[in-house]
Amino acid sequence: MSDVPTSLIDGFTRGTHLLRAGLCDEAMVEFRAVYAQARHLSNEDLMAACLCEMGWCSYKLGQTEHALECAMGARGLRQRQGNTIELARALAVEAIVFLDLGFSDEAFDLSVEAVDLAQAGDDAAVLAFALNAKGIVLAVCRETELGMALIERAVSMAAEQANVAAEAYYLLNLGFCHTKIAEEAEKFGEPGRAIGEREAAIDLSERAIARAESSGDHWTLRVALCNTAEMLGLQGRHDLACAYLERSAGLPGDPGPSLRIHYLYTFGDILLRSGDPHQARTVVAEALTLADACQQVDHQVNCAHKLAEILEALGDATSALAMFRRFHTLYVTQSGEAARRRARVEEIRSETEQWRSRAATLAGQALSDPLTGIANRRSFDQILNRLAGTPVALAILDLDHFKAVNDLFSHIVGDAVLQRVARAIVGQIGPHGHAARLGGEEFGLIFPDASEATAAAFCEGIRVAISCTDWSDVAPGLLVTASIGLAAGDGTIPSGELMQAADNRLYIAKTNGRDRIVITDGPVLLADDAADRQRWLA
Repeated sequence: MSDVPTSLIDGFTRGTHLLRAGLCDEAMVEFRAVYAQARHLSNEDLMAACLCEMGWCSYKLGQTEHALECAMGARGLRQRQGNTIELARALAVEAIVFLDLGFSDEAFDLSVEAVDLAQAGDDAAVLAFALNAKGIVLAVCRETELGMALIERAVSMAAEQANVAAEAYYLLNLGFCHTKIAEEAEKFGEPGRAIGEREAAIDLSERAIARAESSGDHWTLRVALCNTAEMLGLQGRHDLACAYLERSAGLPGDPGPSLRIHYLYTFGDILLRSGDPHQARTVVAEALTLADACQQVDHQVNCAHKLAEILEALGDATSALAMFRRFHTLYVTQSGEAARRRARVEEIRSETEQWRSRAATLAGQALSDPLTGIANRRSFDQILNRLAGTPVALAILDLDHFKAVNDLFSHIVGDAVLQRVARAIVGQIGPHGHAARLGGEEFGLIFPDASEATAAAFCEGIRVAISCTDWSDVAPGLLVTASIGLAAGDGTIPSGELMQAADNRLYIAKTNGRDRIVITDGPVLLADDAADRQRWLA
């Protein structure tokens, strides 16, 4: 990445370190900010690098469709540059994402190409990553022994390179292979072999846990702890399984919805096996509620089936039958999900091709705010236009007394505040909405298909997160709060009117004392005149 400003290299490096630590949300903020500036500079090398890392972050966060968009974008740029090593890396990421979407044929073809390109190069780390990708694909396609041989090679290469984080991830996948063999053994009536394979999976997962702890990779550590607990539960070692889950629950940071559901499902299964169906029902019901909220149909199917099993064990035949019916409905939905995903893949392919053809025109028209890395006003308006005619909630957030922050502490401090506020907003709303910096200290929030109460709950979380942040590391004595105006519509109200309503309510929040959310056009405590409006705008 020659001729790249040092600030961008530093930002990309920060993102890489955060990703390796399993802090994917925070890493995404860094990569998005760098990508926006790289696009403004028309630096395709850095753009491709960011897209590849963003794809991997999104995959780990369970956002597979966004991961595919990023991976395809990275592949297109690398193909145009002729950078075969980095093309191999992008193809390996794309292969794993395709596998997660259920398209094993495409995943296999991509993984084969990734390995071929990596073997022709001289980057051992990329080759190990590609071998691991192909190994996982083969294991899922029931060529488990072939897949294990490739992943074992990847483990050895990572160990030789002293790449502890990569070694942990590959060991995790090797344990997954033994789990697949155990499942096959159970299916064919070979319980002794199944027990042996599960013990092998436990051993490999424990090695992955040790490496992940050593490298500080919380994502791999969480997955490995839950996988080990699941295998221990199947082996009847319930107390030890619960101890592993307790370690997982104690890790810092937000695991994201997918890993949270995995944890709850595993915990519920162990509780059921250990003779506590009442607590199991509570835990799995929470997992199903979260899966419903995230609309993750694969998790919905698994949780509904497990909950029906638990209700049956409790002797609640009526509720069990209702849940089995729900499971069947979800199973049918899951069957149709493949067609929807296929259509979405083709749409992403088409969008990627269109983006490539317009790349020169779009250079310099980045849709991200270069300071904060989140969407800018242009992107915000495009999202609103795309959602026209559908239910949506809009909020406008303005930092209180921000001019004083710049005047008293400097604009450098002000910029740091804006960046941290943007991270707090993204961390609070996650995949449930869109955030944009509209200008200055003003941010816009969009919550598609959300009720006023739901949007207000997210906004309150953002407000509390900002006001409760310890800002002393930015500047001693610094305090930051925000006021928010919120409006919701059923799809019949033009977005311009919703924006005006949210802006009016923001004004009410400011004049009524700041550091609050206003969702109605209530009374204004201070004089409602132009002079007063200018006072809070300052």
